[in-house]
Amino acid sequence: MSRIANTVTPALVVRLGVISFAGAIVAFAVGASGSGAPAWWAPFGITVLVAAGVAALTYAWVLRPLARHGADTSRADELDELTQTLSRHGITVKLFEFMALADRYGNRLSVAIVGIDHLQDLVGEYGEDARDSALQTITEVLTETIRMPDRIGRYDDDKFLAILPETNMNGACQIAERIRSAVSVTDIGVSARRKVRLTVSIGVTMFRRGEDVNQLLTRVNRILEQAKTQGRNRVLTDLAA
Repeated sequence: MSRIANTVTPALVVRLGVISFAGAIVAFAVGASGSGAPAWWAPFGITVLVAAGVAALTYAWVLRPLARHGADTSRADELDELTQTLSRHGITVKLFEFMALADRYGNRLSVAIVGIDHLQDLVGEYGEDARDSALQTITEVLTETIRMPDRIGRYDDDKFLAILPETNMNGACQIAERIRSAVSVTDIGVSARRKVRLTVSIGVTMFRRGEDVNQLLTRVNRILEQAKTQGRNRVLTDLAA
């Protein structure tokens, strides 16, 4: 339905209306002049005029709202409601797009998955609101730390996925280390009078030409889990994993 709505544009409706009105005026003028024009002119003009009106009303009341609703729904599916970063679906789609470009043109592409350490312990002690505050605060750190071409999204309850295009392993590790360091010194408000600090563990890897999304995500998640096993609050790559 949204595809149909997109074809019925305001310009098309205006043109149809102008043509219809012109046809109706000509038909009525011919009829009024008594010049003996064919009898079908007047009903033809009226029919076209009515059709234009129906098209305009259908566009305004049915097709345009449906198209707008469809677009809003699509955008909503791409965003995580709490953090307003890309959702898991949204960041995965972006990753697939960057991987396709890297695979075709040989561009460098790194990814980093950021896991918040002990987030469930924070929830157990201070409640769900503390979790939300932590996620929003860490989101701010992430968005301030990554570069303009990079993409960030909430990959899981306590994980964010960062896509780092045109970035080698060394550059990706530098970005990941800046994220880790910035989070570790950031105060997170968990109540009106209480602030805490959390740490993050980060797994970093590079895209390998020919692999699919699942292989890349499985590898970087495995690296993250090893970073947590080795003590958390650290950046780990497949070179050290």
